[in-house]
Amino acid sequence: MNIFLKAAVVAAGLIAGTSASAAVVVYTPTAVTPTGATLVTNVDLNVGQFITATEVLAPGDSAEFTFTALERLRVSTIALAGVDNNSGIDLGNVEFGFTSATTDSFSTIVSFGATGSAIDSLAGLTLEAGESFTIFWEDGLSAPVGLAASFRTTAIPVPAALPLMIGGIAALGAVSRKKKNA
Repeated sequence: MNIFLKAAVVAAGLIAGTSASAAVVVYTPTAVTPTGATLVTNVDLNVGQFITATEVLAPGDSAEFTFTALERLRVSTIALAGVDNNSGIDLGNVEFGFTSATTDSFSTIVSFGATGSAIDSLAGLTLEAGESFTIFWEDGLSAPVGLAASFRTTAIPVPAALPLMIGGIAALGAVSRKKKNA
């Protein structure tokens, strides 16, 4: 009985450790696209890539950067950047987000004379093969703005506790079989 109790405690610990270490926020993509998106960029993703998508957004334009996973992968935090030629005024009017109802704006805008520069980020996410996500860009511009989105893709590792849990379950089965035979 003590062997079974010890094995049960080990298995419970492994299961609890596995569930805690495997916690990942997964973005569920939406199929909504803005009406009349004038600029569309499509990129296929594989593990181990560094991706940068760029576009020039002119007054009246809207843009989409759509990324499709060709295999199961994780997308790191998405770095967003912008540049304009009117001291950052137009950058303050650019909105972006994962849905066409864009509400996010650049959090940091710096002016260097006539040139403005802006940065922000969007949370990373996990994608299964065939899933995609889109970054939507909307304007309120009086002059063109250069935009970029950059991120790295990585493999989703097997939780380290998974082999241990499988070994613990196998050990429980062996102990149980040994008791039945005795």
